[in-house]
Amino acid sequence: MLRREELFAELLPRVLGGPELTASLARTGAVGVEHLRSAAEARRVEILGQAREAENAYQQAVSRSRFEVRLRKLLVATGVLTLLMLLTAATAFGWSEALKDALAHHRPVTVTAAAGKGSGLLLGVAVIAAGMAFVPWCVYYVVSSDVRAGVPAAKGRQLLVTAGLAYFFLAVTCAMFVGIYPTEVAWQLVHDRPVKDPGGYGWGGWFTLGAVLLFVIPPRRLRRLAKSESGRSFSLSHSIAVLAPRERKQAVGQAAAEWREAVQQALLSSLRQEISDHTERVFSTELTISDAPGLRQLRAGHEHVETLADEQLAMISAGMEGGSIALSGPRGVGKTQLLRIFCEGDGEGASGHLSIVEPVPVLFDRREFMLHLFYKLCDRVIQEGLGTAPEAARHQSSIRYLQTRSDEAALSAGWRSWSLSAKRATSLAQQPQTYPEIVDNLKRFLGRTALELDEQNRRLVIGIDELDRIEPAATARTFLNELKAVFDVPKCLFVLSVSDEALREAELAPVGRRDAFDSAIDEVIRVEPLDQRTAERLLGRRVVGLPVPFTALFYCMSGGMPRDLLRTARAAVSYVSPQQAHTLADVAVSLVHRELDRVANAAGGPAEPTELAQLFRADVIAEHGGLGELGRVIHEQAGTTGDRARMGATLANRAYHLDTVLRFFTTDLDRDRITRASAPAFSGSFSALARAHREIGTADTLARSTLRRFREAWSLPLPPAIPPV
Repeated sequence: MLRREELFAELLPRVLGGPELTASLARTGAVGVEHLRSAAEARRVEILGQAREAENAYQQAVSRSRFEVRLRKLLVATGVLTLLMLLTAATAFGWSEALKDALAHHRPVTVTAAAGKGSGLLLGVAVIAAGMAFVPWCVYYVVSSDVRAGVPAAKGRQLLVTAGLAYFFLAVTCAMFVGIYPTEVAWQLVHDRPVKDPGGYGWGGWFTLGAVLLFVIPPRRLRRLAKSESGRSFSLSHSIAVLAPRERKQAVGQAAAEWREAVQQALLSSLRQEISDHTERVFSTELTISDAPGLRQLRAGHEHVETLADEQLAMISAGMEGGSIALSGPRGVGKTQLLRIFCEGDGEGASGHLSIVEPVPVLFDRREFMLHLFYKLCDRVIQEGLGTAPEAARHQSSIRYLQTRSDEAALSAGWRSWSLSAKRATSLAQQPQTYPEIVDNLKRFLGRTALELDEQNRRLVIGIDELDRIEPAATARTFLNELKAVFDVPKCLFVLSVSDEALREAELAPVGRRDAFDSAIDEVIRVEPLDQRTAERLLGRRVVGLPVPFTALFYCMSGGMPRDLLRTARAAVSYVSPQQAHTLADVAVSLVHRELDRVANAAGGPAEPTELAQLFRADVIAEHGGLGELGRVIHEQAGTTGDRARMGATLANRAYHLDTVLRFFTTDLDRDRITRASAPAFSGSFSALARAHREIGTADTLARSTLRRFREAWSLPLPPAIPPV
């Protein structure tokens, strides 16, 4: 079994000696290996805490494996004990009866005679025990709908009851026979005549008592095992039902590998940040980094950088007993990441959550989604082994299956050729739950689960992700209207990611009125794009030694959106080869061409005329003299009225923005200019250029104004104002 300290001690030298950190240290030369080792040791608890979820999964897999091994050994030992006692009783019975017969008829005792009589007893007891198990098994099957539905816990209880009855019969029978027949054998051998009364000596009662005590040991051990594992995420009855051989070692090995990978990634992220923090900012306009393993991960995990939204979510959720919180912001700003970090317990104030995170399907169906959410919640409760787990299993059964129950009884009597019969039959088919019934059952189950967790100082958190995928906004409001029926469950917190359109409609509602969104959500937290320094920290957790001009370029090309920032950095590093470095101007040109291709190849539609997008082709741009002139051509082609003119303004702004990037990010960009552009209040700042990128398509007049001020601050040719639409 892996231990936290041992795993950390194993991975630290491997990470420090890995190619990524070795190359980073050789490139920056700011700190040494011993410094990184000390820093990692100082952050040991923090680093291991970032892999807490993977560690819990591993501990649970190990506990389950140990529990099943102990349970299997106990059941095997019980079976061996029962078989040995049964053989002992049958052997004693066979010899006793054979001695009686031999002494009565004055003939020798044969092993064959003793074995025959003992085998008869053995077969008879086995048949009776099987019957005692079969009858309650069938009765339990008829009575329990959960057993018929295949619920593992119910099947386990059925097996426990039926096997317990058979075991009780065998225990009583074997104990009696062990106490009676060995003493009869001894009495007959001593007195040389058949025994008349049952038992030969009085001390046979001690044999019976000893046998009873032996038979009592396995149930007591089983009860103790179940009691010791009552807090685990699995139950005794469920484990007995699925006790068929499984790949326990494989499951434990996979969980260990995932935990090791999580700790390694957390360690790498922390050490990258340590190197970045102790490395003087590099202002080189040459990019020599050709391989950045930290950029290969598509989503931020351990590299998550806390922002103001993280603090607000922790503070607001701590002050709420239940209710709903909405995370709002543009797509790609990090709402999903913040939601998952909070729900999975990796953020501040999130310790002890029991949570599920479910994305909303694009084609929303209220009944199907509510059933899916209900089922996932039941599954999570069963995994945690809460007191409401049996109820969760029943709900899962009703969600999965439509059950049909039949009942039939017949009575007949006859004499010779005359007969009289009567028959009654009843059949009941379960109807699907109506939507109000689903909501009512879900609310009741949420309430009971949340109260149980509250007694453990924990909280039930349900995350609803990708609500902004539902189009149009009216459908999202309908979804919220349906979902808010369960928002008032005490001790239960809902966290949602919401589109800007829905938030805008809520905030612009007339004074004195509350629309569907405003009445459904208790608190709204705005997730803003990254500022320049935060973007540098995020990239510093992924890449070590990235020069400041390049981080600024990626920031301006992405608008401060974390997802686009990582995509842009990943694309830029892919352009660099180990044999040849790329200058800032080269990388800027490559990224701009990548953006031009994306726009030119965009699918056309009513809101995005194909011919306007085609103006971004390289040959068309070259024909019109570059991106600076392309904006004027787009305005001419788009006209001044309707949606076409508005789309023309958006595309022209895109052309002017890319032209500004090419003009500013050149090899002449020195440290003084970077320092000036790093001041957020300056009209020619990187923040202004990134903001212009975000404003394109949503506030084009403001975007053009921002671009004009930026270019004016750096004495670049000014683009024309947007023609009146």
